[in-house]
Amino acid sequence: MLVRYLIVAEAYRDLEQVSSRLALTERLAALLAQEHVAVLVTQGEKWPTANLQAFAETPEFDLLFIMGGNADKYQNLLKRPEVTVAVDNRDVGKVPTFEITRAWIQGTASDVARTGAEWESLKATFLKKNPFEEPFFKNDGLRMVRIRPARVSYASGLRDTFKAEL
Repeated sequence: MLVRYLIVAEAYRDLEQVSSRLALTERLAALLAQEHVAVLVTQGEKWPTANLQAFAETPEFDLLFIMGGNADKYQNLLKRPEVTVAVDNRDVGKVPTFEITRAWIQGTASDVARTGAEWESLKATFLKKNPFEEPFFKNDGLRMVRIRPARVSYASGLRDTFKAEL
């Protein structure tokens, strides 16, 4: 009987962890879906570079950014692909009481080849969220990068927080 109880207790604990992770995932997904711009931080030769720009997310939480191939941020991430992205809702949050939802996402950036099905699929994802960015896709120097998250730090207000290694 004790063995059966331990198995049920372990299964319940596993279910609680899955349920908790799902709730965290839903909160992060809601923040990403709500916001259209994020701060992309890349590491330059000497100084970090931070840029506010439009982004999109995939269902797997990969983040997509477009930029000129000659931009410092693009050149930085080719040499040092570890980046940080900051997303927050301070535009609708209550700043005086710090009721702001925010996330830092650290991950590895990679260039998306401009030809092929992957480019077209990710372009459609990006433009679905940010149709105002469509004119930039006419520029032959445009590049798209995908950031695969490795770590997430999320907070909503002062009490609802979590950190996760992915």
